[in-house]
Amino acid sequence: MFGFPNNYCYIYAGRLGEAKESSYLGASIRIKNNNKMNVIIENDKVFDYLFIVGDTHGNNKQLASHLLPNLPQESKKAILHVGDFGIGFSSHLGELDTMEHLNRRLKKQNVWLYAIRGNHDNPYYFETGNLKHEEMESFSNIMLIPDHSMLHLQTIDNNNVSIYCLGGAVSVDRVNRTPSKSYWWNEMVPDLPQQELDKIPKGIDIVLTHTRPQGIFPIDKNGIEHWLLRDMGLDYDLGVELGRITKVFDAINKKNTCYTHYYGHFHMSNVEHFGDIKHQLLNIDELIEVRLKQ
Repeated sequence: MFGFPNNYCYIYAGRLGEAKESSYLGASIRIKNNNKMNVIIENDKVFDYLFIVGDTHGNNKQLASHLLPNLPQESKKAILHVGDFGIGFSSHLGELDTMEHLNRRLKKQNVWLYAIRGNHDNPYYFETGNLKHEEMESFSNIMLIPDHSMLHLQTIDNNNVSIYCLGGAVSVDRVNRTPSKSYWWNEMVPDLPQQELDKIPKGIDIVLTHTRPQGIFPIDKNGIEHWLLRDMGLDYDLGVELGRITKVFDAINKKNTCYTHYYGHFHMSNVEHFGDIKHQLLNIDELIEVRLKQ
């Protein structure tokens, strides 16, 4: 049983607070409130393996046909997706059809997928209370995680894995994209008020984001110079976003000194350590297993 401060909204065993329970979570607990931190507790399944996957950009055929068959078949697996899942580029009916196909493959492989949003995802599919998000909840093995969420998973080797999730990033090529079709104005990391930052708890094992905070690789803007010349507001927005996510990590680090941060967005691989904090950048379609300390 997990304990939460009074300023959280929560559900346990179907008892409603200010939130609404998801139909596909079974015995799980889910806290959904746009004004408060979301808390999701998956206590109805115990995972044998936990994986992280990099940006897939809507290439669900690659995920289902190449990545999933390489996983252990008999055991329960959870995959955390760092964003750029690639949802929202088709019609809504098209997205539902694509997710139905992927969900069947995940279910057959005994895999549950938990995805945060990247800049190449329609944010409305990840917002609690939004119809697009609600309809995605019909899929048993896919969960789209709202920003500023605590996800709790049960694993064999580490009873409870606590994961802080925060999506979003700026598209450096947005001048070449079509608003509301391949680019969304609210794609950036959200600006969390201090009262929400104060709710970030102790005991975090994993931080899952799409982009990275100040001082974490890559620390320069090599490779995007031509986009900066074409988009006069890009440099400013990148600075705003960096400030927002750095503020979040400052709040995390006040209460947590040992965790692993996984992120994507930059289409390369990298690992660096700062004390007992590990930051790992995943490349496109890169799949790694998480080995947690017992």
